[in-house]
Amino acid sequence: MTRTSGFSARAAVEVDVVHIDGVLLDEGHEMVFTFHIPDSKEGERLGFGGWFYSSGDIETEVIGSPGRNVLTTNPSPDWNKVGSQWVAEADPTQHVELHLRARSDTTIAVFGLQCGIIEHEYLTTARPELLPNMWNYAPEGNFYVDARTGKVTLEADQNLARISDVAVLHLKSCNRCGRFLPVNVNNERAHLSFSNHCVADHRRPCQHSGFGRIREKDSDRIFDLEYGFQLECRFCKKFEVNAAHNPQRSTAQMKEDAQRRRSFELLMEHLYEGSDQLRYRHQTGGELADDIYARFDGRCFKCETPLSSPADMHLDHTRPLALLWPLDETATSLCGTCNSSKRDRPPIDFYSEDELRDLSDITGIPLDVLKDPSPNLEVLELLRTRATWFFEEFLQLPELQEVRDGKRTSELLLKALDKALQRTPGGAPFTMDDLRRDE
Repeated sequence: MTRTSGFSARAAVEVDVVHIDGVLLDEGHEMVFTFHIPDSKEGERLGFGGWFYSSGDIETEVIGSPGRNVLTTNPSPDWNKVGSQWVAEADPTQHVELHLRARSDTTIAVFGLQCGIIEHEYLTTARPELLPNMWNYAPEGNFYVDARTGKVTLEADQNLARISDVAVLHLKSCNRCGRFLPVNVNNERAHLSFSNHCVADHRRPCQHSGFGRIREKDSDRIFDLEYGFQLECRFCKKFEVNAAHNPQRSTAQMKEDAQRRRSFELLMEHLYEGSDQLRYRHQTGGELADDIYARFDGRCFKCETPLSSPADMHLDHTRPLALLWPLDETATSLCGTCNSSKRDRPPIDFYSEDELRDLSDITGIPLDVLKDPSPNLEVLELLRTRATWFFEEFLQLPELQEVRDGKRTSELLLKALDKALQRTPGGAPFTMDDLRRDE
């Protein structure tokens, strides 16, 4: 009944469509999933959760959760989620139950039901005031320790007939942690793992690539959405994109940084006709994050912290996106803390001499190139030769015409490009204003 979630790290934003088997639950009958919470120590973080679907009307109840929990009640064909996260006390909870009672004959399917000890770097380093509402980020925010998960068992007051292909589940990738997590595409406002992108009436339908127009994994099919979804799952949005672990930066600064980063990613995707990760997959047949994780032996290159899986790794542009370098086979494996510290700095401004030599050996980038803080001259030349396209077509895309806090995304991009041009040896070969006048 339960399809193993199998979250894997991919940075390209895609949707995977999976078909889930289930069971038939007769009217008036009940099935109970019991989450057997493993032994824990006081102060450890625990959790349970998953996603479920019912074709008909059901009653739902969670019993035994020590605090508040998530339990949605979306009607078919939408999926629901259940879960919580809490800190263990001296007498920890031993089990939690999810009860599903059928008000009419219905089919039931579940996905990714899990429980256990939860660990994540951000849950350790975040400011205390950010953590009390983590129950509300279950189940997508529950990062279980593989060796310390508990069993999930099922009991029912009738014999359950198994049925194939009960429900279709859409899994969208997070461009930060790389996991594929459930979303509802029929009713996008029935949030599961991602918040919506375009909510205001004047912004819909969402036309932004990767937000409202998302490619199906291993296919050319495009999902055109009304509200669209954020690129990052709710957990990554809270702790990474919003930079909650960096309280020195204002909300306005973080929003501007996000606008610039996404516009650079969009520019690179258009110039090179596809995302870095999709090109890598087509060229090699492998996944970029998986290969980089293996190349760096599952560790952060900077601090050597072990990373439990590619999902815990931050795939870093070794040479920064702010200088127009792609995320390719020369990427670096970093932990969240080191990736946040590096930000947009070129390697020469972040690594020691010995680290640069080691990084050169691992990535294959010549040492003198790693020490060069110049922008990507190939991209600058593409901009020069395609100036008409850049100003008349690319900058007119809906996502680049957005105005947030009085600032148009296209203008932020132009300023960021001028800043990159200034890093060219010998001075900027041109400015974006020069290019606009000459095109």
